Amino acid sequence: MLNADVEAIIAAAVEEFYLDKRSPRVSDLVREIERRCLTNGLTPPSRHAVDQRLRSLDRREVLRRRKGTRAAREKLGRVVGHLSEDQPLGLVQIDHTRADVIVAAAADRRPLKRPWLTLAIDVATRMVCGFHLSLEEPSALSVALVLSHAVLPKEDFLRSKGLELPWPVAGLPQRLHLDNAKEFRSQALKRGVAQYGIALEYRPPATPHWGGHIERLIGTTMGALCILPGATGGSVADRPENPENTAAMTMDELETWLVHQIAGVYHHSLHRGLGMAPIMAWTEAMARLPIPHRHPHDSDRFFLDFLPFKRRTIQRDGISLFNVTYSDGVLSTFLAKPRQQFIVRYDPRDMSQIYLRDDDGSYWPIPYSDRRLPPATLWEIKAASERLRAAGYRDLNQRLIFASIEAQRAIVEHAERESKLMRRERERTLRALRRPPQRSAIRNPQADAVPDAVDDGPVEPYAVEEWST
Repeated sequence: MLNADVEAIIAAAVEEFYLDKRSPRVSDLVREIERRCLTNGLTPPSRHAVDQRLRSLDRREVLRRRKGTRAAREKLGRVVGHLSEDQPLGLVQIDHTRADVIVAAAADRRPLKRPWLTLAIDVATRMVCGFHLSLEEPSALSVALVLSHAVLPKEDFLRSKGLELPWPVAGLPQRLHLDNAKEFRSQALKRGVAQYGIALEYRPPATPHWGGHIERLIGTTMGALCILPGATGGSVADRPENPENTAAMTMDELETWLVHQIAGVYHHSLHRGLGMAPIMAWTEAMARLPIPHRHPHDSDRFFLDFLPFKRRTIQRDGISLFNVTYSDGVLSTFLAKPRQQFIVRYDPRDMSQIYLRDDDGSYWPIPYSDRRLPPATLWEIKAASERLRAAGYRDLNQRLIFASIEAQRAIVEHAERESKLMRRERERTLRALRRPPQRSAIRNPQADAVPDAVDDGPVEPYAVEEWST
């Protein structure tokens, strides 16, 4: 219906202006066509007419010209291959996401930030194997914690939350399927899975459909968060005007809510891909399993085997790690060769002791050389070291570092009006320094030692009656 000259102008504008790496908008194209038509004394076409001609173009060619060949292949290319697994715990996928909700500080209920959520799913039954919630960026520690939650029985965890919900998933997976993030390629993870006979598989680059199971679980979980106070929505369009004004749930409360959502709602809801609820699929698959799942012989040692580690030599004054010295009498029993390096694992949430692995695979707790030093997190130690270097200190030692940590804690504690950053630092420090119970995997040579007598002050004589007169 359009003039042939106008058709030619539209075609030229699309070719020369719209199909360009700068990716102009359709509205920009309409204005460009209008400019060219008026220059040639022609009546510009309507927006609807331009849209019709754009829809007739090959979508893949348009995307290739505007975004590049890789983008066209990823978005519109043919999907090749898919994940499948029949056995429970035959294949487990793990991934992280930033939760679509802002949490509040436990002390004053003031808003903090969006936490990170790490999830693990069993591909065969779609059961959630475990999860981990943290204010920290994903790391090797996040992977260790979610693996521990996924592999070990959930009864103690549920009991600590005061919950009576069925969550039967436990046992060592045969394979882990991961993306190519740095924390999934750490030496701590590779050494840990090798010890327990777990195979690592990585998602091929530019193939998001290979992570479909965990991505759908993340989407389902994030969708459930939209009803919570402080919810941010899944996109800018869904986001409330200021979600921080409604933030009310603490990290512990959000963690408990997630347990209800996973073990109480998701596991018992119909899954369209399975045609049944995940809990039913798990029960039926377990009944068909010819051989029971493998379990770690020692649950505490399993956790330690996935912690981040460094290789260190034993010096005369002990072991140095992050400019902090650790020492214990047990180090004298290690008949180390000159410059022999040992694996030293550490929990970034509590650096008051490290774990020295001997040749038999046992772990020995090595505390601070100065027992008077307070527990500290790794990020506190690193932040203190950075502050000291910025102040001109070059020869760092633990006395300077812990003096800086104490000073920083005092500022956070006594500030009259805390900034959001300070509240975040205090909240994650309080959560991190909740000391775990004594681990049975750790060798403790002082376990049978008699505790020191408690000094209650001077001994006063008992009151007596005087009968001498």
